[in-house]
Amino acid sequence: MDQFKDWIIENPTIYSIAKFALIVTFLILLIQFLRRFLKNNITNTTARYKSQKTVEFIGYVLLVILSFSYFTGNIKDLTLAIGLFSAGIAFTLQELILSIVGSIYIYVVNVYKPGDRIEINGIKGDVIDVDSMYTTMMEIGQWVSSDNYSGRIVKLSNAFVFKGPIYNYSQDFPFIWDEFNLPIKYGSDIELAKSLVIEIASKALTEHTVSSKAQWKEVVNKY
Repeated sequence: MDQFKDWIIENPTIYSIAKFALIVTFLILLIQFLRRFLKNNITNTTARYKSQKTVEFIGYVLLVILSFSYFTGNIKDLTLAIGLFSAGIAFTLQELILSIVGSIYIYVVNVYKPGDRIEINGIKGDVIDVDSMYTTMMEIGQWVSSDNYSGRIVKLSNAFVFKGPIYNYSQDFPFIWDEFNLPIKYGSDIELAKSLVIEIASKALTEHTVSSKAQWKEVVNKY
């Protein structure tokens, strides 16, 4: 024990770094434990997702504050260090800061959530995940006809929520409007064609779950 104390006195820097590493490891393990606990004990998918993201965000904020306070030594120095640090990164890491603020904005204002179909920065798809930096989407459209998945996973910076419009196809209205072209030659009976389309659509709604143009065309051909 005395030898260990002597070693600490002789190597204060190494001891300080090792102690800090243990504290950080403990805090990260605690965050993961809380996330797993919430995952196993909250049945509602939306509430479980939001609670896990909240724990993760608070945990990493505490980790940053702990890092500053540990190496600066007191609150006064901590305030000064945070001020200098903020001034330094505000210019060099503008996009990063905007992405983090964007994630908070998305969460607080409920701009969109996992499961929503959105269009942002010209990219349309279903939201898979929203983390502190990126929104992950399953892309639809592009070279694929109709609203089918293209097979690509797209990661967009959360900063885009401040740079342009966001189209949410799922929020507040559970339906997505779509259309298909039905060619009718000149001289046709328009009223008859209209009644036939309404009849076919009514049958389709009662007998089929229609989710794409291709399925609509199959139903029309069937009848």
